[in-house]
Amino acid sequence: MAQSMRMKCNYEWTVDEGETLMCLPVTTGSRTMAGYEIKPVEAGDTEAILVLLRKTFFIDEPMNQAVGLCAEGTCNELEDYCKQYLPGDGWSFKAVDKEGNIVGVMVSGICDLKEPEVGSDYTSLAKTCTNPKFARILYVLGQREAGAKLWDKFPDEKEVLDVKIAATDPNWRKKGIMNALLFETEKLAKKRSVRILRMDTSSAYSAMSAEKLGFTCMFSAAYIDIKLDGRPIIVPEPPHVDDRVYTKILYERNA
Repeated sequence: MAQSMRMKCNYEWTVDEGETLMCLPVTTGSRTMAGYEIKPVEAGDTEAILVLLRKTFFIDEPMNQAVGLCAEGTCNELEDYCKQYLPGDGWSFKAVDKEGNIVGVMVSGICDLKEPEVGSDYTSLAKTCTNPKFARILYVLGQREAGAKLWDKFPDEKEVLDVKIAATDPNWRKKGIMNALLFETEKLAKKRSVRILRMDTSSAYSAMSAEKLGFTCMFSAAYIDIKLDGRPIIVPEPPHVDDRVYTKILYERNA
């Protein structure tokens, strides 16, 4: 039985080298012409989304690759992490083709802007994790949270919306799906009065995309400097050399 872990903040968000994010909003008409439509994730979508993630995010994300997280198939701990946000509170979106197949997904969730309590923080979870490969990732995430300290950078905010995981079917890349998913996510956040969007990037490609989309880097650490007992925890293959946290202010408060 996989260990149950409730993680309140972001794991990582990654864009494949072949994926393209544009900076302009994508209208419903152009999405339809591209052969897909953006819809909210529903309760019955979990397994179809996991199928997509197993052939994309699970094996493409740099830290997952570096530790061989899914070298023997899948990772129960990572699947549990994904399931806890599906369908969530309606924050996640999917791209579906004309046959109704899910060809892209952006999994998001609300994260409280406060310092994690001892026992529920990533480092504590890493110490009790029975999967040594996943534990290494948790240790990196623990140092990410300790370094970013977004609760100090946004003291007047109570929560942020985390873009936790994003993936596109390899056959549907370079069609603006990620841009369309992010556009709908931002629109919903504004509608629900969430002012800050968070996006953690574990790859060079996702970091470049975040900056093109108007995100600001709030924390950056070279993987070789993220250590446990004096040794780097995970060192992905180049060009993925930095672990970063980005945020985007979606609207200004009224004076």
